Amino acid sequence: MSLQAIIFDMDGVIIDSEGFWQDAQIEMLADQGVAITAAECEELTKGKRIDEIARIWCEKQFLTVEPQWLEKQIIARVCNAIREKGMAMNGLYQVLECFHRKGYRLALATSSSPEVIEAVFDKLDLWQWFGVICSADEESFGKPHPAVYLTVMRKLGLQAAQCRVIEDSLNGFTAARRAEIKTFVVAPDCHEPKFASAAGHYSTLTELSHALNLHSEPALRASC
Repeated sequence: MSLQAIIFDMDGVIIDSEGFWQDAQIEMLADQGVAITAAECEELTKGKRIDEIARIWCEKQFLTVEPQWLEKQIIARVCNAIREKGMAMNGLYQVLECFHRKGYRLALATSSSPEVIEAVFDKLDLWQWFGVICSADEESFGKPHPAVYLTVMRKLGLQAAQCRVIEDSLNGFTAARRAEIKTFVVAPDCHEPKFASAAGHYSTLTELSHALNLHSEPALRASC
């Protein structure tokens, strides 16, 4: 089957927002008298839905607040940070333009809530690029469960062999793999053993963009 669509993760792939999520968690837990580190956020919550993040901290740190309250506070802080200082990942618009020229449909499959998606797409002016937008927040299970990717494929009307995914986290990579979609990892740690089975490894979107432009047929086809 020919390649028809590229499915993007959002945080850490489209927007440089991982620091916003970490800061929001650190600040909110500090307000509750609990000190956590960015490394702990990376290890325990990267790629997870906000309801899971809130539940993890409430249970792990024995917080007296409700997870739903913590969830709303973290989302509000992340959205404010995105509106104030959100920036696209290097190479994003070049990659989007390249895929557009080659005729691929673009879709989003993110763990972030609809509120965060709206903040990101407004800030980076992305609405015109993506025909299908799905949040794992609206699924019964978040990543690493494949639900959000299965929903994207259903809305696209495509099968796994007709899609490729761009991910940066182990949870996201695992979700795409469980949906049987070949995945390109774009992250500084892309060559670590945990991503060994990825279809491609790129440190940045700029690196991916260069690879796409070096070939008459997209580098993504090489994994077909």
